[in-house]
Amino acid sequence: MSLAQPRVLVVTALVAGVIVGIVAINRQWAAQQRLTRSAAVQQTLLVMPDDVHINGSLVTLTARDQQSQAKETVILRAREPAELRRLRMVDHPALWQVKGTLQPLVPATNDQQFDRRFYYQQHHIYNELRVKELGKVHPQPIRGWQSLCHVIRYRLIGYFKTMPQPLGAYCQQLLVGDNSAGDHALTLAVKRLGIIHLFCISGMHIILLTGLTRLIGSYLCLEREKIDWILVIGLPFYLIIGGGSTSLIRAVIMAEVTLGQRLFKMDALDGWAISLIAGLLWNPYLLFNLGGQLSYLLSLILQVLTGEEGELKRCWLLGLLSLPAILSRTFEFHLLSLVASYVMIPLFSLLVFPLVVFSAMAYHFFPVLGELVNALLSGFQIVLFWLASLPGEIHFGKPPLCFALVLFLATLWLLQRPRRARYLVLFLLYLCCFLQIHYPPFGEVIFTDIGQGDSIIIRTPFNRQVLLIDTGGKVQFNQPRWAQVESHTDLAEQTSINYLKSRGISQIDTVYLSHHDADHIGYLPSVLKTMTVRQIVVPAGMEKQPALLKRLAAQRYRGKLIAVTDQVQLPNQCLQIAHPFTSGEAKNEDSVVLAGRFGGQDFLFTGDLDRTGELAVMAKYPNLRATVLKLGHHGSKTASDPRFLRQLGVKTAIISAGRFNRYHHPSDEVVAELKRARIAALSTQQYGMIKYHYYGDKGYWQTTLKGDELRWMLPNSLNN
Repeated sequence: MSLAQPRVLVVTALVAGVIVGIVAINRQWAAQQRLTRSAAVQQTLLVMPDDVHINGSLVTLTARDQQSQAKETVILRAREPAELRRLRMVDHPALWQVKGTLQPLVPATNDQQFDRRFYYQQHHIYNELRVKELGKVHPQPIRGWQSLCHVIRYRLIGYFKTMPQPLGAYCQQLLVGDNSAGDHALTLAVKRLGIIHLFCISGMHIILLTGLTRLIGSYLCLEREKIDWILVIGLPFYLIIGGGSTSLIRAVIMAEVTLGQRLFKMDALDGWAISLIAGLLWNPYLLFNLGGQLSYLLSLILQVLTGEEGELKRCWLLGLLSLPAILSRTFEFHLLSLVASYVMIPLFSLLVFPLVVFSAMAYHFFPVLGELVNALLSGFQIVLFWLASLPGEIHFGKPPLCFALVLFLATLWLLQRPRRARYLVLFLLYLCCFLQIHYPPFGEVIFTDIGQGDSIIIRTPFNRQVLLIDTGGKVQFNQPRWAQVESHTDLAEQTSINYLKSRGISQIDTVYLSHHDADHIGYLPSVLKTMTVRQIVVPAGMEKQPALLKRLAAQRYRGKLIAVTDQVQLPNQCLQIAHPFTSGEAKNEDSVVLAGRFGGQDFLFTGDLDRTGELAVMAKYPNLRATVLKLGHHGSKTASDPRFLRQLGVKTAIISAGRFNRYHHPSDEVVAELKRARIAALSTQQYGMIKYHYYGDKGYWQTTLKGDELRWMLPNSLNN
């Protein structure tokens, strides 16, 4: 079949037109369904038991409003343990009577941050309900096969939780798609080795399940065609029992088309095309996801490869082909990932997965067998941890889109006829991309949207210096043990650290900690855990504080810890220290003040310095100027004295504050003063991540948000 044939061109054009139309309709529908502001509501929600996830006092779920029939993501904070016990007792579909606030889902507000709104949009969820009052919960009878599948999944999760670990966690992850019991250390290890797909229900697991079903069917003397019909009918049921994730839906669509291809004698390439069309009709954004890209790309290439290649060479070629997409999403890869895939995929397919399935079926009757399999899985994990601990991780960074496409096309060219000269060309292209990412000729000053806190990244041209001013952090309040939420990641890892990784950066030259407040240094452990830090600079007096020393010891920090006053100027630094003047207790009034010139603009970073401190700096350094000022104390009226602003000659003020923060930052008084002084104000609340790109003495501003997306979350002073 050739594209030169008119029939093929017509069909291709029609299919493309239909998909483009569906994308347009989908976008319009999403815009209509998404709220533009929050609203107080009283709703009756239909909740499936397996959709409820409890973590401390935090309850999260997806539910359907009975009046509008719209799906919503729901967040509830339990006030007492009895409320959680009441929810855990419900093992059937239930109607929840709730009161709360319905609001739009918030998009990613930082570059390279996970876009929660886009993720839920693919599941046709556009709004979020924050429950303030939970009323009656009415269990409902099981109606229909979908409700039955949800109940079966809920009971399977409960059954798997009675198993020894890690066997129970493997059963939950691999059979019903529940990751709540997963080992975070194991997740990091397999992610580092590039085999995270083995531990998420996807196409490979569906292939293995269908293979096991065929094996059982052959023992029962069933005809192949009957087994295929059983699978065609059974896979939609498993779609719900398996958790209904995006990867599982995609895998089931591909499996159903493959089965139809056998039953109706279709060409393999036609089957692949139909599965892609079906996937795009279900989710027009399918190919925006790494999983979707790899699933369809690799399945296509497997049909193109002749089969004359050895298994190792085939694994190598597929790994090369998927590398541009992987780097665009994860920013790094491990040199052992090829070896890990070559060894672990057969081991997983032939041993681990069948043992997990067999144990799930037999553990209730033969617990000893489960204990044996559990011991084998523990040994399997030890091998994975050992492999992941070996050196070889390449912090490549995120290739620009055009470069990623060039790398992909060059790999296809290589695949067509593997030759040494073509391998050399591909290597040189990757080298050029690596050098472009790691040695950019421009610099950046980046104000991360990290909530109610500060975190500022400075990169000088060619990455000669990478600096971090404060890490951000969350103030922790004492909570009873039952209410404590367990989390394996924090906002720094999702924002500033992820951004640095996308730029190929794994080492920070200097971390400046302005003072000891949690909203400025709370995420320091995450920075030390994920980045190599050469030196940490603190205000004089803070270096003796037990809380800081304990944090550094916990992360086995071996770099320098330098205490400074304005009399200490560090060598080879692009920032000068203007405060503190003497040793103190690292409180707001002892904040480190830093000044630097980037791209023709004078920047001043004042931490949480109060007005008294600002006037003292002004008196000691009367010639100090700053066209760009990071407002002290998140725009509080305790800082930003008008006299200080006038003497500095401020043209642009940066406000780093959280949305709906309890302190009502920034102060209306400060924002009004900025307007009177005709100082442009850029707030992370409104614009998300704020970046100043510069080259030589020229530069420009860029923000992640346009400024009007989150009007409903902004204080009146910024909205007006």
